[in-house]
Amino acid sequence: SSPIDSLFSADVELMPFSTSNINHIPKFGSILYTVFLDRQEFIYVGIGGLSGSNVHQRNPRSRIIQHAQGRRSGDQFCIYIQDFYVIPSIINKIYEPKKGHLDTLTKEFIQSRLTYRYLVVQTDDSDKVVRSLEKDLQKNKFGYGLPTLNGVKN
Repeated sequence: SSPIDSLFSADVELMPFSTSNINHIPKFGSILYTVFLDRQEFIYVGIGGLSGSNVHQRNPRSRIIQHAQGRRSGDQFCIYIQDFYVIPSIINKIYEPKKGHLDTLTKEFIQSRLTYRYLVVQTDDSDKVVRSLEKDLQKNKFGYGLPTLNGVKN
């Protein structure tokens, strides 16, 4: 069994997206994570903890916190969630524009309907390792299916 299997194993707990509950993620290293809609559908694979010249300078927690906040600005994951799930849910409903309202709806969706599993790599080449594994998962190299939002058909 490969470490990748833990990202899909029913024996490994699915974590809720939360800005306060991240102490289970180590403080340094790079992270590879899989995201599930309603605890079932594999919709996204992502990575974090990429910046820093060595593994101790890399923060695997920051990307998870960023996603949990639901803000579109600079976060491709939140843009996908808004485009594919939030906006379709409000089409044909009365919508009253308010500053930041779509971000709030995105945050609520992420925190209530999405969960993730993760793998932390704590080696000096951790950034390269997770980047390579992310590409492999996006192309279904391990047989778990293409992630709905960022899968790449060969």
